[in-house]
Amino acid sequence: MTTVHIEELTKKFGGKVALDGISLTVEEGEIFGFVGHNGAGKSTFIHTITGVLPKSSGKITMLGEENLDNVKDRMGVMPDTANLYEYMKGVKFLKFMGELKDDKRTKREYVSLMEAVGLGAEGDKKIKDYSFGMRKKISIAQALLGDPDLIILDEPTSGLDPESSIKIRQLVKQLQQEGKTVFLTSHNLDEIEKISDRVGILKEGRIEKLGTPEELKNEKQEKITLAIRTTPALEKEDVDQMKKEVVFLQKEGVYTWLEVDSERLVPDISKAIIDSGKQLYEITPKKESLEDIFINT
Repeated sequence: MTTVHIEELTKKFGGKVALDGISLTVEEGEIFGFVGHNGAGKSTFIHTITGVLPKSSGKITMLGEENLDNVKDRMGVMPDTANLYEYMKGVKFLKFMGELKDDKRTKREYVSLMEAVGLGAEGDKKIKDYSFGMRKKISIAQALLGDPDLIILDEPTSGLDPESSIKIRQLVKQLQQEGKTVFLTSHNLDEIEKISDRVGILKEGRIEKLGTPEELKNEKQEKITLAIRTTPALEKEDVDQMKKEVVFLQKEGVYTWLEVDSERLVPDISKAIIDSGKQLYEITPKKESLEDIFINT
């Protein structure tokens, strides 16, 4: 079943186009990661598909409904800016907001929810005394109230320490195991690569790339980087004597990095190194990471 179906979604602010004909689907039980530079349109996209902002054109279908009012109770949203009641204690805030969503948790279960997001010891503190990271965590907990089928998280781990980020990643995976669909944005490319089933890369309001992390990494690369270990190390002068398609990048210790058009050049490079009298230990093509793809998009 398709949980999110977007067709040619456009959002304009005056003459500025913030979202430019975006189309995508997110399937039930999928973790979908959305990445993009600041200003790419990630938060605008979330605000638009959740009804906070009106669309300019296009079609939005969430949980099988075009009328978002019919499914808002089945959606849990953590926005980029949290709307928290500063003078309420953490657990009481969740209980209050849960009652508005007809959440069936007991008080003990609200405490367990606080523990799940890493706020187990902070439930009796007033939210006004929460740090930025703690506010993020309680916003994630708030998005889970009412047992939603679709959970949308805007930068859930931004500003969190590594341990807290790992805890949130584990929670997202657990939600998937429970059959939930999770749509999240992040600047943390390593995180997106680890937990997302599919990834969309947003640039200037358009989806530039879309696929699984492996599909994106395995797309045809224009250039390949080779890490070469020799003794002594290759110098730029050595590389300049090789084929013109071989470009010297840098040298560090016994490693030299070269850029080539194709791995078919590896045998020729190996022969040139051995013929020069150097000891060749290793030639390793560098596998492109999701971060490399993001930077080059």
